[in-house]
Amino acid sequence: MKAFGTITACFPHVDQETRDILQAAMDEAGDFDDFAEILCNKVCFESLNPLTIYFAYFFAFYQGNYNLIDRLQETRKYSDLAKPLLLIIQSVRGTPVVWNEFQKTLTVAIRSTQSDWIACHIYVAWRRAAEMFLPECSTDSGPLGYLESKIESDSEFSFFASELHSIKAQRLAHDRSYDEAVKMYNLAITEARKHDNLYLVAYLLAEKAGRVIKRTNISEALSILELGREICEEIGYVSGLASIDHYLGHIAMAKGEYNLSLHYQNNFVQTILLLGEPVGYEMAIIAQVHNMMGDGARALDSIASHRNGMPALGIPFALIQEAWAMVNLDRIDDAEESITKAKELALKSDNETRLGLIYFVEGLIEKSRHEFASANYSLEHALEIFERNYNQAYLNVTLFHLTDMEIEAFKYEKITKAKFSGPWMTKLMKQVEERELPGFAIQALLLQAKFAFKWGRIAQSNKMIKRVLKAAETSGMMYLREMAESLVPELAATLQSKG
Repeated sequence: MKAFGTITACFPHVDQETRDILQAAMDEAGDFDDFAEILCNKVCFESLNPLTIYFAYFFAFYQGNYNLIDRLQETRKYSDLAKPLLLIIQSVRGTPVVWNEFQKTLTVAIRSTQSDWIACHIYVAWRRAAEMFLPECSTDSGPLGYLESKIESDSEFSFFASELHSIKAQRLAHDRSYDEAVKMYNLAITEARKHDNLYLVAYLLAEKAGRVIKRTNISEALSILELGREICEEIGYVSGLASIDHYLGHIAMAKGEYNLSLHYQNNFVQTILLLGEPVGYEMAIIAQVHNMMGDGARALDSIASHRNGMPALGIPFALIQEAWAMVNLDRIDDAEESITKAKELALKSDNETRLGLIYFVEGLIEKSRHEFASANYSLEHALEIFERNYNQAYLNVTLFHLTDMEIEAFKYEKITKAKFSGPWMTKLMKQVEERELPGFAIQALLLQAKFAFKWGRIAQSNKMIKRVLKAAETSGMMYLREMAESLVPELAATLQSKG
């Protein structure tokens, strides 16, 4: 395989034995994924030093290959240097780890190194992963400050500038400072390219597009993801390609292309399952797509099939999807029980989007009971949060339900002519006209058909339903058939029977 900086940057800072082993693995490998497996095999079958063992764990972890990590542990290959990463893996797989234990293992790992550069490598590898799973990281600013001063004062540490910018970008995105996050992602990508850190370039492109850009510019996000795909294919980075599928699934969901979203998310899950990674949280995302399609049974199956191994931070989200599925199945009391559990857990975190989803499902519960005033109150609260966070998919589906209730509550006998049912339909139509949201545009048309049908404008409603059913033939939107049957059953069933 062709050498690149993700692997070779450490060469000036490691002993000759470690360098020779890494070089030999590169010479033998066909691509990046192949390199990780060859290095793992060398560590498993040879008696090697702690630093080489650390790199075997590092490359396996950052390529998402949990099978290799398990193989290393089964052969009792252990290094204090790798212990911080192993605790992250333990946490991802659903076994909680207390913050003090992370701090202790980091201290031991860093003190075990003979090089400040390697100490920074160990810390940054752990920290970038920990930022995603451990809220306590935000209070631990000392090591990052030290690393920043090292980068500024010593050019040998410039390799870590991209990692530092990456961590800052993650935080800015989490705090909804999206413009600043984009600037930081751009800095991180520039630095990673400078050091030929191609793994990190691919990772950052996907994160920038999937976490930030998709919120305001879907077309740009798709272009960035395509660049990331090219790098993943160039170096041979399978889990990177899977992550791109994951983000494409989110974008398809935001556009209302639910069947296409399921295609991408299922590809993602199948790949990471083959790599030995737990998929409890990812199956809850698949459940969410089924819920958006109105399919509560499949949503529940998705959650139940991988309930074990759910990371602690994913449990509230899974409970929200469970409650939503119960609403879709008209099991309202069960839905209320699940959403109450989710709320208890979500209020302990700072994830505002989760709170918005709880308001949303509470609104659906109230809507199902025809408590429209309460449902409007809950859904409006949800909408405020989704607008503030640029959560496109959630915003759109909330507008759909607000408009549907508006149609139900409309005083048809008092008005002779009305194009829209009221402010919610007006807002929904503006949303789909201003953005590229093909699935939601057809959902909006379906609501217009329902409105026209309730007015007794059968011919007009008929034409609209025909357009909906034609759009349902598109691969990304087959779900529209069942949605049409649910909203305007009298017309949809008749039209489909006529072919």
